[in-house]
Amino acid sequence: MSGESSKRFGPRYGSRIRKNVDEAEKNDDDRYERVAAGIWRDKKTGEKIAGGAYKTDTGATQIMKKALQKDLEVEELEEAKEQLEDE
Repeated sequence: MSGESSKRFGPRYGSRIRKNVDEAEKNDDDRYERVAAGIWRDKKTGEKIAGGAYKTDTGATQIMKKALQKDLEVEELEEAKEQLEDE
């Protein structure tokens, strides 16, 4: 159940906590390395980006895309409503 990262804790803290540590410290994106909490560096270019403390992506991108999509849908509905009212 425990991964490599949390083995340093041995049997302490319980399996759930160690599992959470493994998930938090697992870096899915091999392109970036963690410099500090929230600061990531591209291994190839050296470019630094801001991200989450333990992951490069905080999920804010997905939330923003959903919000923009809803905004576009509302605009489309308003345009369709105007066209119906004009007829």
